[in-house]
Amino acid sequence: MIHTVIFLLSLAGFALLLLAMARHQQDWLRRKLPANRSRALRLSGFLMLALAFVMAGTGVGWGYGAVVWFGWMTAAAALIVAANLNRDRILRRVRS
Repeated sequence: MIHTVIFLLSLAGFALLLLAMARHQQDWLRRKLPANRSRALRLSGFLMLALAFVMAGTGVGWGYGAVVWFGWMTAAAALIVAANLNRDRILRRVRS
């Protein structure tokens, strides 16, 4: 269960960091968000990643937790990159 929580927090963190960038806002949302919203998304993304680290450390121990955290962060980042690369296909399905 702890691994699922760590992965989902990492996934959400990277998704928020992706949406904090103006280029990706234009691609995904079709508009650029105000600077204060971008900062809030960036801060929220980093907080999600930090919370995932804390959950990993308290859940499986700090030594092994760091390894688990990096592993799940890698998987989450790869999923976000894959989604961004297939953005047009995903948005076509969502909008139809």
